Amino acid sequence: MRGTAATLVAGVLLALFGWMAASVSREHSTTADELYYVTAGYSYWKLADFRLPPEAGNLPQRWAALPLLAQDLRFPRLDQPAWRNADVGTLGHQFFYASGNDPARMLAAARAMIALLGVACGALVFLWSRSLFGIKGALVSTALFAFCPNLLAHAGLATSDMAATLGFLAAVLAGWRLLHRVTLGRVLAAGAAVALLALSKFSAPLLVPILALMALARAWRGAALPVCLAKIRTRLHGWHAALALTGAFAAALLVSWVLIWAAYNFRYAALRGEGQFNVSWEDVLRPEAALAPAGSPPPAPDAVQTVVRPLRDAHVLPEAWLYGLATVDHFSHYRIAYFLGDVRTTGWLAFFPVAFLLKTPLPALALLVLAGVCLTVRPRAGRRLRLYYRLTPLAVFGVIYAVFALSSHLNLGLRHLLPLYPVLYIGTGAVALGFRRRWLAVATVGLLVWQAAASLAIRPDYLAYFNPLRGGPAHGYELFVDSSLDWGQDLPGLKRWLDAHARGEKVFLSYFGSGSPVTEGITATRLADGNFDLEQREVAPAMTGGVYCISATMFQQIYTLVRHGWAPVHERRYQELLAWADAWLADLDHTPRETALPLMIELEHLRFGRLCAALHPRAPDAEVGYSILIFRLTDADVKAALDGPPPFAP
Repeated sequence: MRGTAATLVAGVLLALFGWMAASVSREHSTTADELYYVTAGYSYWKLADFRLPPEAGNLPQRWAALPLLAQDLRFPRLDQPAWRNADVGTLGHQFFYASGNDPARMLAAARAMIALLGVACGALVFLWSRSLFGIKGALVSTALFAFCPNLLAHAGLATSDMAATLGFLAAVLAGWRLLHRVTLGRVLAAGAAVALLALSKFSAPLLVPILALMALARAWRGAALPVCLAKIRTRLHGWHAALALTGAFAAALLVSWVLIWAAYNFRYAALRGEGQFNVSWEDVLRPEAALAPAGSPPPAPDAVQTVVRPLRDAHVLPEAWLYGLATVDHFSHYRIAYFLGDVRTTGWLAFFPVAFLLKTPLPALALLVLAGVCLTVRPRAGRRLRLYYRLTPLAVFGVIYAVFALSSHLNLGLRHLLPLYPVLYIGTGAVALGFRRRWLAVATVGLLVWQAAASLAIRPDYLAYFNPLRGGPAHGYELFVDSSLDWGQDLPGLKRWLDAHARGEKVFLSYFGSGSPVTEGITATRLADGNFDLEQREVAPAMTGGVYCISATMFQQIYTLVRHGWAPVHERRYQELLAWADAWLADLDHTPRETALPLMIELEHLRFGRLCAALHPRAPDAEVGYSILIFRLTDADVKAALDGPPPFAP
């Protein structure tokens, strides 16, 4: 295939990718973070105020909210505690669901902007792979990218993950190119790429060791450094080259510094007018004892806290950016998560390897193995060294990012591995080195067709994709929840299911996410999900037979008061509160209402926890989008779960 025709094919694949990512928007309600990000981004444009979650990244929030500026939207009032206290959950709910705006239209526009970032990332994959493996390898890489369910899932959501993926890829490529030729264009490109990453995700400091290792590889190679600046045309060696590169990277850093300031309107202060951050500076700059497990010593001040303090005092960077960096570090020490039946706050070494193995399509895994074999055996000895050297930035980034992920306590979802996928897909282009063997070319085409078929089969539920190694998406909730499966996206699907299968029946709902069941037309009694429900609701409602719709994340009890399975301590407290509630409701106990309310909420959580523990051995009667589990229960079923023998885990 000639270069022009192949480039056209790649363009079609990437256009298809963008359409596939954006076109499923109407199928999905707001995921847990989208409501916050879009609301914050809109406030940045309209109010030039950066109090709403700075830790989410200025650029993706602004980018997602950009098309909303052309819509006639009403923003929540500013003379309320939610604005003064930077309560983005309350403000986001008002903005989307209580101000007369069209949430589906808002969300579709914001998601389309992120899909464009995904297309740009795919274009980089094509160009980089073509420079390494030629046009055939580039098409393999691009096809894998275009039909990757994980990339499609996050390119179709108004969050920061796709922006960070693009930022890492662009920054590593721009840094590698600058190491080999100093021009004004490359300096500006490196500065812009670093700013893109720094404004998208606060894992940007990983660039420091990545660039350092790439520079060492460049020094080991020892070739001359071309410098083309204005009328200067020269080739430098040794210390002269090192000094030139130091100056070039300093200039690029200056460019990124200016762009970061520009993103915050060249103003240090994050807030305009009265108010405060949701968490005070004093709290984010101290070791977080409150999040530590009982009996664990609080962590000592780390490098981030040590660096942020003087930078804040000297106003070196915008306050909102520094606050975002400190906040991400603050909450990174302990974060509750679920994995294979276990709940922890400090993560698991196996979390990301298992997530990658089970959520990456099998044909992509097979092509990765074939590409590794081709890289090992196909190039001649001399060419092999040159090719390995050119693969250095991909290898360095992959290793450092993987080590960072393995050591992270933030085991919330595969999305934290998303920046690795473009790198791996570029490397997979190496399979084209063996295309002289016809069987390999035919096998590659077959595997790419399989990849496309797997992607189309899961559409529109890309977020819930699991390969068949552990039973596919139907069993995903047994392995992972949160953003690996259930981010609150399936309220429209639940509405359709209820209309088709449960008209007139009593419905109970425990929902994880920031969507609005009321807006979707779902009438249900809510259970144990008050942290995600800003509507008026009954506390500790009576539980009877009916259709129980339970988000997978709630089913695994991550964000309730019952964790690690139903235990004797839960049973004792449950029986105590049952006896107290009976007396209080009969006016035999005179506990004040303000004191009784948290006790009733605790009872609601315990009832729900006991129910879920009793349901765990039972397969759901249906699944909506693989993220909402449906159980049809009779009065006798519910009574047995709530009043029968304790469902202690074996």
